[in-house]
Amino acid sequence: MYLMDDPLAVSMERSWDELAAVVCDMPGERLVYVIGACNRGKTTFCRSLSRRLSSTARVAYIDCDPGQSSIGPPTTIGMQGMTGPGEPGGAVLRYFIGSTSPRGHLLPCLSGTAKLVEKARRLGFEVLVLDSSGFVLTDAAREFQFHVIDLLQPDFLVAFQHGSELESLLAGFDGHPGISIRHMPVSPKVRARDMIQRREYRRMMFNTYFKEARSQKVSMKGRGVHGAVPAPGRHDAKEGLLAAACDREGFVLSLGMVEFHDPRRRMLSLLAPPFDQEAAVSIRFGSIPPERR
Repeated sequence: MYLMDDPLAVSMERSWDELAAVVCDMPGERLVYVIGACNRGKTTFCRSLSRRLSSTARVAYIDCDPGQSSIGPPTTIGMQGMTGPGEPGGAVLRYFIGSTSPRGHLLPCLSGTAKLVEKARRLGFEVLVLDSSGFVLTDAAREFQFHVIDLLQPDFLVAFQHGSELESLLAGFDGHPGISIRHMPVSPKVRARDMIQRREYRRMMFNTYFKEARSQKVSMKGRGVHGAVPAPGRHDAKEGLLAAACDREGFVLSLGMVEFHDPRRRMLSLLAPPFDQEAAVSIRFGSIPPERR
């Protein structure tokens, strides 16, 4: 479900209003990075903050969750600009991760997040609101989030947590002269989604995206090939898995399911929505099939 179509599920907290006012009053470019485990209310907060700030500034909402993305199909992270009160501005940009979880795909997640932030800045957005994935509670996840924060250097690091579950991560930025850490209470009105509901959401998003898909032959000659590249001689090594045709900046032109791959002839058959093949500079292979009925 897309950013501007999904109604708020949680009432606005007073602390949300206070933070929105501080971000609004801060001059220049502002970057807000929101962290928290699953079912903490991050996305509702990010949507609310983006809507509110868009009345006075150009806001870019960046969804960093490849599994439960609100602005694109699963296996991608994306950016949606907002130039009016709650109104989208410009096309959605997506970056292909290749899986619905950051696990095993940390480099694409880090690279994609950095590219979306850099693109938003070049497009002149004044406020960047980043909604992180729920990948934050394990040792590996905390290390990943530490490096994302260290790379982005957000002006505001907003943490939604139960108890002190994020404190070991936040401690690494305590006292940082450029990062204001804001602790947010988890609202009791948060509607938790279990694994079955999350799987159903991914299926719905995939089904919607592939509604107009058709088989398309794609030549890989002269194009970059990245991701989980099929082994030579195994034409069906990636059959049924996802792949993305990407433009010269590395953003997704179209997501597709691999029907056939011939590495010797450098040909690929994709079941994908129609796209401009001449604009495709690279093909990126993923590691999972689309979850569809």
